[in-house]
Amino acid sequence: MRFSAILKAMTFHSVRDRMNLFFNLFFPLVTLLVFGYVFSGIYSPQGSMNVGYYGQVLPAVSGVKYVEYPTLSSLQEAVNSGKIDLGLTLDGTSLITYVSPANLQSSDYYTSISKSVADEINKSKGITNIINVKRNDVSFSGKQINYLDNLIPGILALSIFSAGIFSITASLAHFRDKKVIKKFWTTPLAKWEFYAAFLFEKMIESFLSIILLFFVAMVFFHPPYSIDWLRFIVTTLAGTFGMMGIGMIILLLSPSARVASEISSVLYTVIMFFSGVYFPLDLLPKFLQDIAYGLPLTYIVIAMKSAMGIAPMSVLSYWLTIAIMFFGAVLVLLGFSRIFKID
Repeated sequence: MRFSAILKAMTFHSVRDRMNLFFNLFFPLVTLLVFGYVFSGIYSPQGSMNVGYYGQVLPAVSGVKYVEYPTLSSLQEAVNSGKIDLGLTLDGTSLITYVSPANLQSSDYYTSISKSVADEINKSKGITNIINVKRNDVSFSGKQINYLDNLIPGILALSIFSAGIFSITASLAHFRDKKVIKKFWTTPLAKWEFYAAFLFEKMIESFLSIILLFFVAMVFFHPPYSIDWLRFIVTTLAGTFGMMGIGMIILLLSPSARVASEISSVLYTVIMFFSGVYFPLDLLPKFLQDIAYGLPLTYIVIAMKSAMGIAPMSVLSYWLTIAIMFFGAVLVLLGFSRIFKID
């Protein structure tokens, strides 16, 4: 009875805690939708592409709508002003391409369009390539995986990271500073009831947040995942436990909830850029890769990608990672004891 009453109180406090809602739900959800639409637009262009040309008429290419310009300068101006996506002109044996620096994020797509036009020109002249280069993506899951599909597990892992850390440095720090915990001990309440209610509420909160993010991702972006639900659930729970341990260390080193939250916010901002959430670790310099592989969020990202079937991870490596994450629970319990002694 007392456990359910404490659990109800914890839930009510979490709902009213704006910082808790922001970092555990609102921020990851907005990040997912914003990045999802941005990168789905870049990597999956829709409709016809406006391509300007000057000089010789260019052959028809699927997905391309040509616009003729009377001078080279007018073509360049149209590209620079954004009136057209791409500019082309045939100069002897060279097909010159004009792209605005503002559209460099789509350079690979523009290059493929230029190559298609060049191939059609060669065919019209009776020229065929002896050796053609064809790209085949070899996917771990056997499905076509793009950048957005890799980004979504990273955002889910980031939500796990924030849920674990801020549940300690925000909620528990607030209880400590307001002497709420001390007031509990004037009642017949047992310590284990407070431990259990707090941890249970935060674990459920984190899990529901991850499920909501996953549901939104599937509805809006339809990623081709093959979910291992056992690994998915275990990764969420173990990751939250592990991050609670880090949050407890921050709390014990901080004199107040405000300081703990500020340290957590800085740590959150720094770590998310060096843990493979937004871009592959291979793009980082070697010394930053070494730092990345020393960050806990990196392993949550890898484990989540493994659970969602888009990246390989051996059984031994996965369960070793999960075991280490569960050691965070030990830090949480030790931290509880320390906080209660202080109060």
